[in-house]
Amino acid sequence: MRLKTLKGKITLITVTFTLTLAVLVATFSFFLFRSFALQSQISSTEFNLQFIGAKAREHMVAIDSLIRWSTTNAQVLSYLETEGTQNALVTYERVKEEVMNNLAQCYVSRIIITDINHTKLIHTGLSMSDSKPVTVSNVQQVLPASYTQNAGWSHIGEDPFLFKDEQVLPIRRVITRSSSPEVTGQLYLAVSAALILDLIKDYTISKDSSLFLTIGEHFYEIRDNHFNLMQTPQLVKQDFDTAGEQTTVNSVRIRGEKHLLVTCPTGFQDISLSQSLPSGKVRFERTLYFGLLAIILVVVLLFGLLLTLLLNRLFNRPIAKIQEKMKAIAHSDFSSDPSIELDDELGDIGKGINDLALRIDSLLERRIADEKKKQELEYRMLQSQINPHFLYNTLNSIKWMATLQKAPGIAEMTTSLSRLMKNVSKADEPIISLEDELALLDDYFVIQKYRYGGTLILQNTIDSRFLSLGIPRFTLQPLVENAIFHGIEPKGGAGTVLLEAYEENSQTVCLIIRDDGVGMDQRTIDAVFAAASFPAKGMFREIGIRNVAKRIEYTYGAEYGLSIESVVGLYTKAIIRLPKRTKEGRPWP
Repeated sequence: MRLKTLKGKITLITVTFTLTLAVLVATFSFFLFRSFALQSQISSTEFNLQFIGAKAREHMVAIDSLIRWSTTNAQVLSYLETEGTQNALVTYERVKEEVMNNLAQCYVSRIIITDINHTKLIHTGLSMSDSKPVTVSNVQQVLPASYTQNAGWSHIGEDPFLFKDEQVLPIRRVITRSSSPEVTGQLYLAVSAALILDLIKDYTISKDSSLFLTIGEHFYEIRDNHFNLMQTPQLVKQDFDTAGEQTTVNSVRIRGEKHLLVTCPTGFQDISLSQSLPSGKVRFERTLYFGLLAIILVVVLLFGLLLTLLLNRLFNRPIAKIQEKMKAIAHSDFSSDPSIELDDELGDIGKGINDLALRIDSLLERRIADEKKKQELEYRMLQSQINPHFLYNTLNSIKWMATLQKAPGIAEMTTSLSRLMKNVSKADEPIISLEDELALLDDYFVIQKYRYGGTLILQNTIDSRFLSLGIPRFTLQPLVENAIFHGIEPKGGAGTVLLEAYEENSQTVCLIIRDDGVGMDQRTIDAVFAAASFPAKGMFREIGIRNVAKRIEYTYGAEYGLSIESVVGLYTKAIIRLPKRTKEGRPWP
């Protein structure tokens, strides 16, 4: 099937549109479902982590309460500060009772309370039966006398007093009197890691998902009832809705694979629980998506094949006849063929082709007539560019000078007129340099200077660096002509036209044409811009002030153009704004 045929294009467009629509719908549905499913999974994970964290927080708060009691109890302080061991048993029983009454007593693996010199020792907890002998010497290794800082809830380690490896959260506290900063004793409490592990033993997660515990700056993976210290991964925050304000969802890489990590703080110390969402499910969803796209592609291709067969049956024959008729028309056979005028849309096309064939001759003749009319209009436009009134005045001036005085001014005036006429005829160069435009203006002003007997002065103060600036042809002449005829001449005396140029900003150059004529009010200025052309006495009837402004605007854009400022009886100033470009369009300077 050729794609250049109508049938091929219709088939291609239909199949492409159907395939695109199906893919877009499938993609939108997939990502919408995936977004909802992922949000639901995040919400479910957040709820589970918050539940586990709340239970863990209860136990941690209970243990923290036990620590505060042990370090502030008057009986314990009295025992540590009093010489002798007469109160040892009573104090031990009191500490043991407090441990047994604690909500988290099953997770107090060991608690050791000793004085600063390690001469007195209280030791109790669930791990005493499996413990190494707790003596002054090995207690000194865990709680040296020089140790005067509190520490705890900061990492997971091992109980140094056990024969077997068992992970605990070691907590160390110094014991002082509230009335004195002097250290009285020390406390060591080992919190069993089962405090966390018991809460998640029935928590089912997929194989490629993991639970994590963050304690301070330590990041642990919980796997096989063991806390494995890992390097803290780099977190990239993701935007998902969460129930808790402190809950975060981040993108992380764990063992080289990308995961979403849902983190919920427990609300106790700097401890939080995290769970990575399974990446396998995402891969399965992606595979399912591409499988769905493959099925859509096969179905659409089958649909395209059936559509091709149908189009071949419905359109091929009529289109072939229409093509034959068009070839006949190309060989100058303009006769009508009724066989292509069927009762459907193709028949309408055939009828139109027959009508077209019958009208081609008249259209060709009309085109020839239009071309002739166009040439006549162009010729008339060229003729109308020069005002006969101006030529009449100029020739009268030349005749007057020839009669009254034999002066070289006649040659100068004639030469200026010749150059001016030559520039008028150059219609193929709409943009010229400012230097050429000023030369054209000089030729025009020479003629006007002789006409008015030297009462006109053209003062050009434009710096030579502006001469390469591009400007539309015949921009300055209409403005100077306006200054002479409507500014200086009504004044009835000598007058000066001043030309200036300056850079307005980094993009714009301003040209100023200023005369010391009679000036005009704002109403007259508005009328000047509303008029399409100069009055008939101007040299260029078809180039008015409004046209000058419009030519600049059409050539360079709305930010450039012409404006007029005037004070009645004093002056009129025309301001031309041009872009900083040469006539070739290159940046200036």
